[in-house]
Amino acid sequence: MIPSKSCFFLGIILILYGTNYVATSEQGEVIMRWAERFGKELYDLGLVITKSMEIKSRYPLHNARVERKDPKILLAEIVENIERMMDRKMDAIRCILEVAENAAENFESDIGNRTLKYYSSTYSPVDNETVEVPDSLLGNVTYLPMSLNNDTHFYNVPVNTTHSSVHVPVNVYDRHKDARSAIEWSEALDEVFKQNYNSDPALSWQYFGSTSGIMRHYPAMRWKYSDIDLFDCRIRTWFIEAATCTKDVIILVDSSGSMQGMRKHIASLTIYSILDTFSNNDYINVMNYSTAISYTVPCFENILVQATKENIKTFKKAVEAIEPDNKSNASLALGEAFKLLKQYREKRGCDENSSDCNQAIMLVTDGISGNLSSVFEKYNWYNNGTSIPVRIFTYLIGPEVTKVNEIMWAACTNRGYYSHVQSLEEVTGSVFKYIPVIARPLVLHGVEHPISWTHAYVDITYDDENDNIFNEPYRLLTSVAVPAFDRKVNRNNESRTADLLGVAATDVPIDDIAKLTMPYKIGVMAFSFIVSNNGYVLMHPSLRPVFNKTILKENYNSVDFAEIEQHDDDYEAREINPMVLELREALVNGSEGGLFGAKLKYHYDDMRRITRQKYNYYFAPLSDTPFSIGLAIPDTYGNFSIEVGDEIQKNRHTGSNITSFFKGSNWKIHPKWVYCKYHYLEGHEFETPEAELLHFLKRMYDKDFVWERQYEANAKHIHELYEIEVEDNDDIECGRKTLKDDDYYCDRDLIQRLIFDAKNTLEVFKDPWKFNNDREKSLFERYNATLRFVATMSGLTRWEYIFGEEDDVQKEEFGDKHARATDETWYKSAVLQHQYDTESFVYSVPFESGGTDDILVTGSYSIFPKDAGMEAPGSVVGFQFSHDHMQKRFLEIVSKAEANTVACSEMLDCYVVDSSGYIVISHDQNNTGHFFGEIEGAVMDSMLENGIFEKVVIYDFQGYCLNETEKKTSDGGHLQTPYDIIRGTFNYLFGNIVWLFVKSNLYQLWDPNWVTAEELLTTISPRFAQAEEEYEEVLEAKKEEDEENVYYPCDLQRDLYLLQQNKFIRDNGWRGDSLNAFFVKRIPHSNLILVAVNVTFKNYDIIYTTAPKDVEYPYDQQHPCQKLNLTNLPRRRLKGCFNEHPEENEIKTCGRSSTISISVPLFAFILFLILS
Repeated sequence: MIPSKSCFFLGIILILYGTNYVATSEQGEVIMRWAERFGKELYDLGLVITKSMEIKSRYPLHNARVERKDPKILLAEIVENIERMMDRKMDAIRCILEVAENAAENFESDIGNRTLKYYSSTYSPVDNETVEVPDSLLGNVTYLPMSLNNDTHFYNVPVNTTHSSVHVPVNVYDRHKDARSAIEWSEALDEVFKQNYNSDPALSWQYFGSTSGIMRHYPAMRWKYSDIDLFDCRIRTWFIEAATCTKDVIILVDSSGSMQGMRKHIASLTIYSILDTFSNNDYINVMNYSTAISYTVPCFENILVQATKENIKTFKKAVEAIEPDNKSNASLALGEAFKLLKQYREKRGCDENSSDCNQAIMLVTDGISGNLSSVFEKYNWYNNGTSIPVRIFTYLIGPEVTKVNEIMWAACTNRGYYSHVQSLEEVTGSVFKYIPVIARPLVLHGVEHPISWTHAYVDITYDDENDNIFNEPYRLLTSVAVPAFDRKVNRNNESRTADLLGVAATDVPIDDIAKLTMPYKIGVMAFSFIVSNNGYVLMHPSLRPVFNKTILKENYNSVDFAEIEQHDDDYEAREINPMVLELREALVNGSEGGLFGAKLKYHYDDMRRITRQKYNYYFAPLSDTPFSIGLAIPDTYGNFSIEVGDEIQKNRHTGSNITSFFKGSNWKIHPKWVYCKYHYLEGHEFETPEAELLHFLKRMYDKDFVWERQYEANAKHIHELYEIEVEDNDDIECGRKTLKDDDYYCDRDLIQRLIFDAKNTLEVFKDPWKFNNDREKSLFERYNATLRFVATMSGLTRWEYIFGEEDDVQKEEFGDKHARATDETWYKSAVLQHQYDTESFVYSVPFESGGTDDILVTGSYSIFPKDAGMEAPGSVVGFQFSHDHMQKRFLEIVSKAEANTVACSEMLDCYVVDSSGYIVISHDQNNTGHFFGEIEGAVMDSMLENGIFEKVVIYDFQGYCLNETEKKTSDGGHLQTPYDIIRGTFNYLFGNIVWLFVKSNLYQLWDPNWVTAEELLTTISPRFAQAEEEYEEVLEAKKEEDEENVYYPCDLQRDLYLLQQNKFIRDNGWRGDSLNAFFVKRIPHSNLILVAVNVTFKNYDIIYTTAPKDVEYPYDQQHPCQKLNLTNLPRRRLKGCFNEHPEENEIKTCGRSSTISISVPLFAFILFLILS
């Protein structure tokens, strides 16, 4: 409905047009003729330049078939590929585990005066360079020199694959007994590292993290990925998940009046450090208590939430805001925590005798008053104290404390550990002690080594500047890890212990998994995805981990499947479609099956275009992992595919050389797909993927050429559901066949399709373009059509510049920018357009490109070969031409009026608008690429009312928003009182002291586990010298981090628009609204409409936009509380968790107080460094 504000303008329109229907009809007829003439020219140009009919006719000529594909069989093939790969990774870490446990058990430490020699990732000189080593680390140690070379497989990171190297955290002294022993016995891992790599060169980094803190990694490399080395393997997700399994943890923080000043800071840092040890598999909450109990995050009251990065950040902010007051009542707080944990045991089916639920309470306090035995007897001591479901870890805060025995007793009688945290530098060492305690039952069982897989995370070794293959600002990984046990302990009748030796692990790039999903078989607009046991997305085309190409989103590895699937419904934000819930539950539970007829809002082109499509889902578990994989296949054309024969054999018979189909340089293959590769990339470098392909095509004529797969098959059995052979992946093979330097693998089906497509398109692109006649040349010149191209389902893209190559050698060619074939927007748009009009091109211009020079219009058309009544997308042809020429020609056509009509530019503003509502042509060139509703809001309003366009609302639950308040605050200040200045100065100095401790790891230097006082005297001076040098860098890093914090995670809504093309095709156009304010006509054979708007019909109060906008929630549902509905969704508990073992009672160690604390002179020295 047109708003009343427009009535004045509509009155003018009636006067101008009169009430004569004939005049109105005549104007509409003229506009229709304009549209038809313009559309015919474009269509004729498209047919001639792309030679689409010729390419289409060659499909049957070359014996291509259209066949119905079976997605179930396709999924089974993909699952087999991925499971085979994952099985190799799991075998690799099991082999590392076996060697590690044997080497550690048989190692006899006889240090004496022997010099420690090893390859240090930090201090070993590389290629004769000079490395500055702190004086304290010199003497009785030799850091062996390394020779490193850029390795293609490791993304051009300089490495040495003949040996490993060792990373030692800054808080660990490498000559301490435990650390030194781990360095020395772990040298034995080099052989298994190399054996693993030789049998599976696709292995990424292999590493073993010891409980002493040292990490041996293969291949050797220089460890410098940040100015300050904060890395400690023991607090990495892969280490903690392998060692502790899934946990339910409640942190209780004492907020009584005595917890002020330095105690509050120590307590806060302790809580932060505890929170940092949790992962997505853990469920947590944080409460503070004095005389009453409070949940630090009110909307998390009475629940446990997953320990995602978002939730952890929320807890940290809440802890920071705690104001100590009143007296403490630990009994009250413990009772509340016990009751909540019991609710979750009951929810998960864990009774007091179950060993499947790991639960703990972390008590952070400066002391407890009274006896807590009554609380423990009521809530945690079952069966006369023989069953204790909840462990208690106590952290006594501050140097001056009383009643130490009570708080130590609380931990020791509840299977926990007591730590006295006297100062900031003791925090991390104290926090870490809980991990081996929770791991005790697992170690005591001693036989089973459960394998864990992490959620996605970003590779810290990846540098996009060194990589010319991946070409992304980040690289996502999952890690597979397994715990190793110390088998040497207890063999000399010592006190009972159960020590974790460490964790063996390797990285698996998500991109390596994606390459095994055979996207060319899945098809255009179809996609594969992987979901974890928590419902989190590991791989999905809509997963966007990075904002603005620079900022890693804090929730990038905890995006729920329910947040990413856009089903076609009218639900509000955060309401979940029942079909999505059903599908998600099946994926989480590792079920196998399908779900059909799902209506999706499929968005593409950076969430700025939308279509409605019906999809069928197929899903299956990935064995021995927490993951499930799914396929989403379009319900119509997605069920059919183009099949070809043995193209290599065919061309052998005809005497054709298959390399002759790839002449010239104006062709590309999909850079993400694997056609053929050598297992060892190093030594087999090619300048381009195309050069690599040609190399292998030549080899295919060799008599000894054999089609090899990347991973050889294991023994097989018959699949119960599909009755096909699948592999057995249960046996561990540490002695797999070592590959030779020139061993390779190829995707046979993809190569056959590629050869077919190359042959099928060669004739059309073989010779330079020649015009058939002057009319044809005139048509090209009229639109300045300069480029034509074709892209195929096999990933092949060809292009040709009609008037010769680009003059600017620095300018990227079409194929350099658009080599991804089926993943390109113009490819998808053309396939989608086929469902509306089989004989139409899709045209588009870059978004918001008005005012720029040399704008190009891209037109594309989808070829659907037919066979036996079936059709499938085979390729997309297209062309590019000048927007200036197109606009000029359009204005020529619409400037010619007839009797009783007006032309554009007189009383009409004429636009060409695409099917998503974006302006292709306007009288004002600055409007090019803008959304039509931003320029002509009243017209867009009327078109929506009349069903010409339909609004489709989508939500972006991975959004990032600019915090205007923080930005404004950072840009200016407020009037400060003298008190503000004094307080601000103190906070600045103290905050920077704390910051220096946290960021440079100074607070870890005195870990009583493995640093003695004598060693401390030799290490302290150079460590502080290093801190002084790096302090400015720390402040700069903090400044950058603060700038990043101006952005925050948020939910966004986008209103996208979809032209109802069937309305025009069926009804032959639309005359205009009843008041003749505008006319809309379809431009034939295209996705375009011509909109002619009376110049007086302007209402600037109405604006429609496709720009994202914040989803507004009530105050109590602000981020991240609006996600609470996800908390109750199904999750699958991981297997292999152990909560108790009968022999654990024999272990007497349950904590001790620290013996080293920072001195006043030392603290003054730190303060001096900061002030200077």
